Amino acid sequence: MSGRKRQLHLGFTIWPVGFHPAGWRLERAIDDGNTNPAFLREVAQTVERGLFDFFFIGDQLIGLPEWQYARPNQVLRPDAVSLAGYLAAVTDKLGLVVTINTTYAEPYSTARSLATLDHLSQGRIAWNVVTGEAEESAANFGRREHWDNARRYDWAEDFTAAVTELWDSWEDGARVARKETGEFVDESRVHRIHHSGDFFSVEGPLNVERPVQGQLPIVNAGRSERSLELGARFSDIKFTNDTALGLAGAQAMYEDMKSRLAEHGRDPDDQYVIPGLIVYPGRDKAEGHALFREVHALTNTAYDLGALSDFLRRDLTGYDLDAETTAIPELEQLDNAEAARFLADTLANYGPGAVTLRDVYHVYVRKDFFASIAGGPTEIADFIQEWWESRAVDGFMIFPPYQPEPIERFVDLVVPELQRRGIYRTAYEGSTLRDHFNLPRPASRYAAAAAVAERA
Repeated sequence: MSGRKRQLHLGFTIWPVGFHPAGWRLERAIDDGNTNPAFLREVAQTVERGLFDFFFIGDQLIGLPEWQYARPNQVLRPDAVSLAGYLAAVTDKLGLVVTINTTYAEPYSTARSLATLDHLSQGRIAWNVVTGEAEESAANFGRREHWDNARRYDWAEDFTAAVTELWDSWEDGARVARKETGEFVDESRVHRIHHSGDFFSVEGPLNVERPVQGQLPIVNAGRSERSLELGARFSDIKFTNDTALGLAGAQAMYEDMKSRLAEHGRDPDDQYVIPGLIVYPGRDKAEGHALFREVHALTNTAYDLGALSDFLRRDLTGYDLDAETTAIPELEQLDNAEAARFLADTLANYGPGAVTLRDVYHVYVRKDFFASIAGGPTEIADFIQEWWESRAVDGFMIFPPYQPEPIERFVDLVVPELQRRGIYRTAYEGSTLRDHFNLPRPASRYAAAAAVAERA
């Protein structure tokens, strides 16, 4: 282990109309976050005021109107690279994680655009490597089919290797710009990479100087075996939905992910595990519970008590949707641990008062995303601190159910509570995203090789 001082890390993810598909329906919520520059600027500056490590920009290469009720944020989606350029200009220290789908991109253009952004932001860019889940994307790129998971990950590994080689194709200081001689670059420090992999042949060099961070931090998501292995080889930040597993499940996944790094010659501290967390912050516990109720009551879904019965392992099909849970004997002493945890967490977030089967179903249809926590600053900070101290996470990606009120409350109410407990920074200690995570800046592979040869 590296012996670095452990610190809680926070990211914010931009779902411009809120993570809950019905959140935008509140009168006080915005519904145009995808194309509202004032909102995008203000929310980025809000999370920077909260000293977040990064602003995560997801992406999707297709949006279909029939998705509108279940996932409106994927019907309309701003281009991640373009948005990162805009946000870099209106923030100073906040990291920016840019999603690029390797299945429908090229290594050279990806390396070039991200290196350019890293220079323009003065070292605040990370790359979120995704292979794309939407089968419908293929038709937008002249493909007959969306590749299967194995081929997409084979492709992504070769793609990522080529990109990281291109970032090293210029050594530090290769642009010498000697006015007296006219020498603009030291050619001995600019390299053709001669990458020849299973899918890509890339000669190089890049026509952008080495990024400010040397190598941009890499992020990847997912819990499939291929995703975990890609992360173990390349990722500095692993984004997961481990909060959906409960604390014990998340601890087991955390240990598993960390243990995989050694095979690739990496220290376990070189990767940070950051799962998602949906927050419903109130000024006190009661207001947080009321917010949870208010948002979930707007859910637009087809009800299937058969599916809920299968999950809970109790036959609820004979009950009315508006039956209160306290009047349903089948819900007492559930013998399935996952179901029991789900029901207990659901009732805790709704808080005191009647909770119906309809209410439970509204939470059930989104149970596989991330954990939700509703309450005041103390309750939310308690959750975050317990999971962090239990070594289930290194931090959280904060998902507000709608925009912009919840993230403003989180920054103004929860962040000071975390700081009071001494587990969260009170100022940025550096200026780059690598600085925020205390990740060392790697030497160029070509400079390192030259140094070894010189010593020999």
